Amino acid sequence: MRFWWQLGMPYQEVSVEQLRVNVRKPKLDVVEELISAIRTSHDRVDAWVVTTQQTFPVIHDRGFMADSDRQRLAQ
Repeated sequence: MRFWWQLGMPYQEVSVEQLRVNVRKPKLDVVEELISAIRTSHDRVDAWVVTTQQTFPVIHDRGFMADSDRQRLAQ
């Protein structure tokens, strides 16, 4: 619920212009689709997640996981 509230706030941490300058067109389109989905419904956000994971697979940082495992074992 808090996440939904934060996304609905009127202020912007990053302007659309900043996104256009720093994000390439394919990813910018996906970000804009997310913004539209958030403004519409939970179901559209869920559909966005599925579609986006197919287009841009999740990258798993194995180095981070290995470090986390070492820290957990050291405790």
